[in-house]
Amino acid sequence: MQIHVQAFVESLRFMAEGMLGIFAVMAVIIAVIYGLNRLTARGE
Repeated sequence: MQIHVQAFVESLRFMAEGMLGIFAVMAVIIAVIYGLNRLTARGE
């Protein structure tokens, strides 16, 4: 089995973009849930 170091290094950029996209979507979902909680919270 051969490891192509150059191909691996080039793929790191795409992997980083994918991880960044996942974290961005998670942040949006968390923000929406937080906002909905604030809008629908019953006052005590």
